[in-house]
Amino acid sequence: MNASKNITIDWSSPDVLEQIVQNIKNPLENIITASKSSTIYNKDKKDEIIFSSSKEINDIIEEIMSKSKSKSLNLTFQGRPEIFDIYESNENVREMCSEQINPQKITKQDQDWLINLEKEIYGSITQNDLNLYELSYKMAVSERQLHRKIVNLVYLTPNKYVRVLRLHKAKQMIDNYLQSSISQIAYSVGYNDVHYFSRLFIDQYNVSPKELLSSFR
Repeated sequence: MNASKNITIDWSSPDVLEQIVQNIKNPLENIITASKSSTIYNKDKKDEIIFSSSKEINDIIEEIMSKSKSKSLNLTFQGRPEIFDIYESNENVREMCSEQINPQKITKQDQDWLINLEKEIYGSITQNDLNLYELSYKMAVSERQLHRKIVNLVYLTPNKYVRVLRLHKAKQMIDNYLQSSISQIAYSVGYNDVHYFSRLFIDQYNVSPKELLSSFR
């Protein structure tokens, strides 16, 4: 019998929180309905919270969801570029860069530009051949300017930069168990050749996607 494995869940995700809320909403409403005729209030229990109606639960649930979604949006669009976190946590990625990335020396304007670039790349991540010309058009720069700016900011060529983000997204999918097979994960981040995808993944994370996925089962 295989020992159970812990699965990493992104608790900051509004999708995860929404599922949890939906799972507890109906039971709580049923408890309130059943207890309306037999509620006992103990004045000595000052910390006890009495829900008088399901509307109070709905209000609390909506407030939780609103705050979690707001937090998620802030982390996604107002934080710093993901490439910084990837760089700092992954020695292999650091070795790929021609120079050391220092986020403190990168202006807020350039960081916002990188965040928007990541958004565009993730939005087209399923494309096997992500067109740099099309990407430069979306970023309102020439292809040469796109190349130069990426190299100057993160010391990676555009192709290597996109590859790092593709594999980062693949690892997130494995960590959160969003796909059940390596081929599905590879296709989801734009790789039609599963063996090639696996080789690149090993180069970046020192473990095969198959081994990593199996560790969560």
